[in-house]
Amino acid sequence: MDILEADEIFNNFRKWYWPCHSILHTVFFCAGIPESFLPYPVDVLEEALNIVAKSYWNEGDRKFSDTIKTCIASLGAYEKDEKAFQQASKNFSNPDMMAAIHIRISAFQKDWISWLERLKNMKNDGIE
Repeated sequence: MDILEADEIFNNFRKWYWPCHSILHTVFFCAGIPESFLPYPVDVLEEALNIVAKSYWNEGDRKFSDTIKTCIASLGAYEKDEKAFQQASKNFSNPDMMAAIHIRISAFQKDWISWLERLKNMKNDGIE
């Protein structure tokens, strides 16, 4: 994979990451997230993100490179679909877990509205 392909994958993943990863992490609380929810296979994302992180590191932007590395680490939350769905099924049948998930989803709703407002402001300012 070259830097252009890696950068395209990174940009698509970046747009997907905050709303999708956050809500999936909330819904699959204490269980793995099914890999099929990712926009690309894990190995493709890891390769692309590593290439882009290295590029930023080499350009001297170590902070952004480290941020990308954090995203790479978050891929550890994803598991094979069957295993993730089995664990989620157990969680969903447990009233205490469902109460915890509900609390997290309620908090996410507030964050989501705030995120949408920030996104709108960025677009109004010509930043994407």
